Amino acid sequence: MRALIVTLALWAVATGQESGSTLCNNGKSKCVPYYLCREGNIITDGAGLIDIRIGNGEATRSTSECPQFLDVCCKAPETTPPPPPEYEPKCGRRNLQGVHARILGFQENQAQFGEFPWMTAVLREEIVAEKAVNLYVCGGSLIHPSIVLTAAHCVASHKANILKVRLGEWDTQRTYELYPHQDRGVAKVVIHEDYLAGPLFNDFALLILDEPADLVPNVDTICLPGTAPNYNINDCWATGWGKDKFGKEGAFQNVLKKINLRTSEHGACQQALRKTRLGGDFILDSSFLCAGGEPGADTCQGDGGSPLVCKLPNNDYIQAGIVAWGIGCGEDGVPGVYANVPYAVGWIKTKADEELRHIGRYTPGYW
Repeated sequence: MRALIVTLALWAVATGQESGSTLCNNGKSKCVPYYLCREGNIITDGAGLIDIRIGNGEATRSTSECPQFLDVCCKAPETTPPPPPEYEPKCGRRNLQGVHARILGFQENQAQFGEFPWMTAVLREEIVAEKAVNLYVCGGSLIHPSIVLTAAHCVASHKANILKVRLGEWDTQRTYELYPHQDRGVAKVVIHEDYLAGPLFNDFALLILDEPADLVPNVDTICLPGTAPNYNINDCWATGWGKDKFGKEGAFQNVLKKINLRTSEHGACQQALRKTRLGGDFILDSSFLCAGGEPGADTCQGDGGSPLVCKLPNNDYIQAGIVAWGIGCGEDGVPGVYANVPYAVGWIKTKADEELRHIGRYTPGYW
């Protein structure tokens, strides 16, 4: 992956490596132009800069350790940075510019840090060479601080006690993010009663977390829709860490990827799928919706359970679908198939409220 350029000046300052600075006095001070030093301390308020004073006993050129002739060793101010403003959670808020930093040099389909704060990774714990490791299962979305929505086909065969969810993840291979990810155990897996494993009808599941997520800039919820879609069908996004190609040639992604998609009308999608190996008699169940169909614009293997979100008139986002299945990845004219969230939103909210009441975290009117 190409090198990343982080346009965040504070990162350099915090690590003592800002451009042009040299530490001195055993790291307790730094070299600055002589006119920025007064009585041994760096001038931070600008006072006195028009009245240049060299020296004054504590920062003279004759005793300076600094490599530049007109620099002196001067004590940096001991200040505590102000705390960040208190975060106000809001479902469906997409951070288009990332969270406090925008990464340049990315490929077009790579998300910014914290851009989709509801995105979660579902993991399972296994013992490999006598060591517990976390293995990626699928994606999911945070719909409540205590509930992740995902696809039933991802988790139906797993017991809750071996599953966990990772919230606020972005780059799966590094830990340099401004805000850390959060791990939560899964207390219970709730599968839709009418889920069919073969054709994947009603591919909906809820993961009840053992502890609520802390809602912070890189971890927040996605809004749920009503039963009638009211989103912009031309401005939908699927996210995930799945493969870029189907099969052995495909590679899982390190950095969260995003794909801009357009949802398809049910009949048109069914007709497109009938032209594939599914045959002319294929019937697309009502528990599905479709999106994509342009070359290269599709989710792929490993993206299962990940959300498809669409833009509302107020610029917030709601979840329209859950990655379910497809014919290949990005086949020309063949949309991807998603579990239809508006179709099952009644079930999702009812089951969620039942589980929240059971664990004492129910809030009336949350949805």
